[in-house]
Amino acid sequence: MISKRWRDRLVYIAMSLFLAWHTLAMAVAPAPDSSVIVQSLRPLLQPYLTLFYLDNNWGFYAPTIDLGQQFRYVIEDGAGQRHAFVPTDERNWFLPDYWWFWQWYTAIMNSPTVFGDFATAWLCQKYASLHPVSVTLLGIEEKYFSREDYLNGKHPMDSEFVTVNTLTTAECRH
Repeated sequence: MISKRWRDRLVYIAMSLFLAWHTLAMAVAPAPDSSVIVQSLRPLLQPYLTLFYLDNNWGFYAPTIDLGQQFRYVIEDGAGQRHAFVPTDERNWFLPDYWWFWQWYTAIMNSPTVFGDFATAWLCQKYASLHPVSVTLLGIEEKYFSREDYLNGKHPMDSEFVTVNTLTTAECRH
């Protein structure tokens, strides 16, 4: 049986090794692949980087923010009224399920032919109380929004700063 002293040492060593591993992964992840060292370490670290979404590029350190995209959908009811929804606004982004749903919305936007039918069928069921006739999935892409635009009283989601892409439209079956 291992004594408490040795067990504490083993735990300390294991924690130290994990900290060294994680620090190495965080240093290698954004490094360009032109380095021989990075090329040799990446296959070893890639599963860990992928699992925890740590595989970032050099932009990870940059002070600029990428232009975003947002998933939305519109439910048309039997009376012809259109109900617009922004699903990410319905969830608390501090909770883990927000990120799961955000990944799902991103997958729908990136591959509407693969995920669109399932998403529209699910939304028809979710909003059955509205008696939906159709569901339209939308992808909103942001354009550049400058400091001057903000100072001029404009909003990043104004029509001049976004492109609305219709991903798919499907009829609801009752």
